[in-house]
Amino acid sequence: MIRPTAALLSAVLVLPLPATAQQADSFVTPSGTCQTDLYEKISAYPRSGNSVTVRAQQIKSGRLAPQPMTDAVIPPFTPVKCYARTEDLVLILAEEGQNFCGWVPRTALLGGAQGDAGPITPLNRGRACPSLDPMSVSDYCARKEELGSFEALCEEMRQPDGSFADNPIETKFLTWNANAEDPADRTAVARYSAPDTGARLASDLSIFSVFKVWDVAASPDGEDLFVLIGPDQKTVEGWVLETAGTVWFSRLTTFFEQGATAPILTEAPGTAAAEPLAEVPPNLDAMLAAGEDFDKFPVLVDNRAPEATLGTRQEPHLEIAFIGARCGKDQLCSEAGGDRVVDKISLLDSVDVLFVMDATASMADYFPMVAEEVADIALARASTTNRFGAMMYGDFLSTRAMDHAAPMQIKTAVPLTEIYGGDEFDPLQTADLFIADPVGGKPEAAFAALYQAITSANWRPDGVRIVVHIADHGDRGPAPDALVALMAAQNVLYVPIAVLGEFIAGENGGFVTQTRDLLNRTRIDGVPMGIDTQLTYDPARGGQSDDEARLRIRQSLRGATELQDVISTQVASILLSGEESTVAESNRYPPGYAQLVAAARKIYGIDLDDVQSSAEARTLAAKGYVAVPADGTSTDWDYFAAIGPNDVKLLSEQFDILCKSMHDTGAEGLLSNALRQVIEILTGDVLSRDNALYFAYFDNRDDIPLVNRTILGDGVFELGQDLGSLSKTTRTRVEAYRREACRTRKLLKLIDSNLRVERPFEIGPDGRPGDLVWDQAEQDYDDLTSRKYIWPRIGIGNVQTIYLPLSYMPRPYDEVRLK
Repeated sequence: MIRPTAALLSAVLVLPLPATAQQADSFVTPSGTCQTDLYEKISAYPRSGNSVTVRAQQIKSGRLAPQPMTDAVIPPFTPVKCYARTEDLVLILAEEGQNFCGWVPRTALLGGAQGDAGPITPLNRGRACPSLDPMSVSDYCARKEELGSFEALCEEMRQPDGSFADNPIETKFLTWNANAEDPADRTAVARYSAPDTGARLASDLSIFSVFKVWDVAASPDGEDLFVLIGPDQKTVEGWVLETAGTVWFSRLTTFFEQGATAPILTEAPGTAAAEPLAEVPPNLDAMLAAGEDFDKFPVLVDNRAPEATLGTRQEPHLEIAFIGARCGKDQLCSEAGGDRVVDKISLLDSVDVLFVMDATASMADYFPMVAEEVADIALARASTTNRFGAMMYGDFLSTRAMDHAAPMQIKTAVPLTEIYGGDEFDPLQTADLFIADPVGGKPEAAFAALYQAITSANWRPDGVRIVVHIADHGDRGPAPDALVALMAAQNVLYVPIAVLGEFIAGENGGFVTQTRDLLNRTRIDGVPMGIDTQLTYDPARGGQSDDEARLRIRQSLRGATELQDVISTQVASILLSGEESTVAESNRYPPGYAQLVAAARKIYGIDLDDVQSSAEARTLAAKGYVAVPADGTSTDWDYFAAIGPNDVKLLSEQFDILCKSMHDTGAEGLLSNALRQVIEILTGDVLSRDNALYFAYFDNRDDIPLVNRTILGDGVFELGQDLGSLSKTTRTRVEAYRREACRTRKLLKLIDSNLRVERPFEIGPDGRPGDLVWDQAEQDYDDLTSRKYIWPRIGIGNVQTIYLPLSYMPRPYDEVRLK
């Protein structure tokens, strides 16, 4: 079978060539154009790589006219067009920086030799190239066996007679770094011009890129196995070591569902060696609620059928390619074993923020600000892991009691508490101030209040402790050493906010000077444990707006509650790109916030230099196993198809036709066309308009993982029969399924508009209403609620991938008609 894109557009060159190709009687033309009686200059697709000498002869009036030999060369894996051929030579045109035209040995072209293409005419030019088709799964397994190489995926297909069951699906190759021993090889995959480690090309491939497999070969010494890969029929990237990736057969992927509890396992579930490889990521809810998509786990093998686990202790499951530290942009999943960065980061999610506030008369305006901002921030994050509290202070109770532990005016206005209703901080707005001053004078017992507040607060044992100190006036002297020692021992991060209050330049300035001195003395590994004093007024004139104070309070709250997010982003950035991300966006966090982040990393042992240089400094990958019921339903896993934006449009067109026409008798042909498109979407393979290949895929569709969760399930045969029936009952069932096609059309249109609904149905599997409602007059679904969502993920070569939820596809016919 000749695929149009392969036959009409390109073949490729590859090295090393046979010795005869380098002999002195070869010819080239430096002109860069093919000008004959039949052909005009045609550009080809530039690629990069090593060189191959071209012997070229210009055609004129059907005769071969030798030209002087030059040093013109064409890089390997360069797509070319072919215009004529002899028994040994092919006339090609390629464009690599400049146009190359000439005759090359047929052995220099990748692809099998075709039969006689017949005379060259303007209508069939280019067909002299040999065809280059990806290896089917069956061919791949047979080739691997010829080379004496075991492939677990192939064993799933072995028949009793030892042969492999026919499987027309094209073999894909996912580049990863699971077996990379050298840290330098963990960010890229080495590329070779031949199946030989001595033929390494200058540029590498990125990890987590999916390619088609064109060939499999052993190295000259037989020690290594190589695969020839490329993303499509026009492009070959080169040979890579088989250990630089894993094979898979479809576009199906999976990821944790909201509320998931099941881990990814090291071996098949039910077996003794099955241990957790990766737990549910601690930031799962944030990832799923984010405004853009993220990478999913490719499904390698579907082992849900009873025969797949027959005679073993294995339970129904999927084999997947687990991609650690790549759950999404700036997001982390678990890595297996050892002292995991993600475990340390998860501790940062338990943040206790304690406000210690000067509660003398001059501070009355600030309590409502704090109460309002705490409620807004906490409710916006809908968090039950962050706690907030407030303590109010004045002065000592007597002039003789000046020790940090001496009796003083201090009380708990709000104990450290989680915010649910938003009214938890209301008591702060109406709390009585300390009007009477037992000691006299403007200075307060600020540092004694800090000491007593820290020692009396009901902190959580392992969470982050942050004290936000709001005051106008300072203490009578610098912070005592006992307070410095306490803050260091308790790992308290300090955020002082200097407000105007009653402006007395010396007293207000004293608070700024003293708190900066405290921070300078309270350090971890040389890093101050907090943020430099936030000044909310003009110290020269004493001018201040309430907005400035409110901004600083809000920034400090964000800095506290989002500390885990910021550090996760920093670590993820290093894991994914090798570079540390910037800490904060303008006006979101207080000035000097990077210092607070650095101190928190020090406290919890998250050293970015260590991350940079350790094994965790690179994204890791490994084969994993997830337990899935035989019917494919699961409360732990969602399923997706990794497709391109154009595939979304093609699918939408097919289901638009079905939505409008499925209720017509004789719609079976429309359904068949749609099924062809669905198979292409799920497999990533291009089916010929020749029905033989389509039928082969349809008959072998059980080889596509999770196909029973789609329109291609067993109910499709019953649907085909019902389409031609005139029975009223049958027509009612078909009409119900027509609306299923309309549902898919609507959801695909939302994807194309970068919109998303959370419950993509009228009535969900749980019996609750969804986000779609049927408009009988318009014969279409309306979305009751949708949100902006960036569906495309940008990968190598700016290739866009959209993870289409399988729930967006029409469900099996028998599942819908029984509702």
